[in-house]
Amino acid sequence: MMERKERKPYWRHTKWQMIASVVPFLVLIIVLPLYADSLNSSRFLGFPLGYFLSLHGVFVLAVFTVASFVNRQDAIDHWHGAHEDG
Repeated sequence: MMERKERKPYWRHTKWQMIASVVPFLVLIIVLPLYADSLNSSRFLGFPLGYFLSLHGVFVLAVFTVASFVNRQDAIDHWHGAHEDG
């Protein structure tokens, strides 16, 4: 159980960690469509590059973002004594 005085710093760290995880994903989702037409002039594995990045790049970034979020949240939990035992 976390002490009362540790709750505010814990949630502050968790909030900033969440923002740091979501911002790159949102930037990619907003910026990639703006450049998709110019990227489609190149091909990768037979597919237009903008199309390929939209499908596969977003998926890979999402997997990486979730994995890093879980890893960093676990570190925050341990640092503040809020980790689950077991």
